[in-house]
Amino acid sequence: MVAEADQWFPLETGGVLAGYIRDGQYVVMQVIGPGPGADHESMRFEPDHEWQCRELDRIFADTAGVCSYLGDWHTHPLGVTNLSPLDCRTLAKIAASVEARAPQPLMIIGAGEPSHWLWAAHLRLGGRLGRLLPRVIECKPRTFRS
Repeated sequence: MVAEADQWFPLETGGVLAGYIRDGQYVVMQVIGPGPGADHESMRFEPDHEWQCRELDRIFADTAGVCSYLGDWHTHPLGVTNLSPLDCRTLAKIAASVEARAPQPLMIIGAGEPSHWLWAAHLRLGGRLGRLLPRVIECKPRTFRS
């Protein structure tokens, strides 16, 4: 996510989160980028939805169904990690979508600039929005190997 955010700055970018939920904990196993046909602008981002769906299908098959769609991520360059009105509407649409199979979708927003991104996770629970993290934290990317 950080590399993608740096690459597209000062334009918005984003993608999809794939993983699973266990005991109420969201585990993001893979992050999908915007796709080759995405549209990046300073105040909005439109992903290459068909490409992302193909990637999700591949991940689902490769993990024998363990990893599935959890939600989305995107950036607010030089902005804040708060949800915009459009972000709130997007989460509501995802939660209501039978196809998404994510009644409690996750949305991670990165705000800032290259080499200094802050990230916050938001969750839609039963028609209400909540921030998963008690505060905005500076992103420290880590890779875990088995």
